[in-house]
Amino acid sequence: MKTSFLSLFLIVAGLGISTSESQAQVTIAARGGWSMEGTDPIKILYDGKHVTSYNAGIKEGKPFFYPVIGPTGENLTRNWPMKEGFKDEQTDHIHHRGMWYGLGNVNGLDFWHYPGDDKKKEKAFGAILHKGMNGVVMSKDDLVFKTRSEWLAHNDPEKRVMSDEREFRLFYTQSGSLVVDTRISLVADAGDVLIKDDKEGAWSIRTIPTLRLEGEFAKGNIINNNGVEGKGAWGKRAKWVDYFGVDRAGNAVGIAIFDHPSNLRHPTWWHARHYGLFTANPFGQGNFEKETEKGAGDYTIKNGETLTFRYRTIFHKGDSKDAGIAEAYGDYSKTE
Repeated sequence: MKTSFLSLFLIVAGLGISTSESQAQVTIAARGGWSMEGTDPIKILYDGKHVTSYNAGIKEGKPFFYPVIGPTGENLTRNWPMKEGFKDEQTDHIHHRGMWYGLGNVNGLDFWHYPGDDKKKEKAFGAILHKGMNGVVMSKDDLVFKTRSEWLAHNDPEKRVMSDEREFRLFYTQSGSLVVDTRISLVADAGDVLIKDDKEGAWSIRTIPTLRLEGEFAKGNIINNNGVEGKGAWGKRAKWVDYFGVDRAGNAVGIAIFDHPSNLRHPTWWHARHYGLFTANPFGQGNFEKETEKGAGDYTIKNGETLTFRYRTIFHKGDSKDAGIAEAYGDYSKTE
């Protein structure tokens, strides 16, 4: 596992690094600003300060980002179960880890939960196995890195379901917001892939408790581009959703996720919950809309085909109006 990140911490200006194990060219262009260090997790820094870490998630069943440090210097993702000892955090949903991608039912396997979640112990689980880096480019302005993963049966790692290719771009806006652009391509390279209608999935975040809507420490709210607020945003289609409130230090902050217009079934449905989970889910129509029959969200990727999704996640100061989220989405919607 650790050799799959080989040489990523060697930050030398203008240096090109070839990693034979991933058969990919890794270009490091360190001119100040962004840098990386470590193996698993990969620690991502800006001007020497920790921004986030990309965890391979071998034991956890899927890769994930944790922590994610927002523009006020505070972590905006729940610490548990990666770290314990935070009295304000609930220890529910052990499979909620920082910021991640997962799906509830792919060819009959659950790539959302994991065997560590005892409530789901009778299910057939899958595991998304990080296989390595496919390239890295860094500059003072942004950081772009690519990965690849295999989707396997948890109890039979020889049983491949599909693979994925991911590209992440991290940068800061002039106002100081941290932006994570995500491109995930699901590749049907082991036969047809049936993604079943399920409320669990897909691009997801579990927030700190102060961004929750309910609970002892809750000081947050939800709004989408249609003006739907609070619990009413659950299961609704929207171009974007913003989860906002305050961080642990009392600073006004928020997290917005954008659904790109090129995505399947745009605008997507949102599994946006009062307890700090929100996720863009294009496969849950039959679960979210009572008037729609079960299975309406099913989708098959035919063998040899690829299905790509794009999302932008913004960690910002203030609420959605302060951060200009509507305007920012307008700009994002024009990107190709």
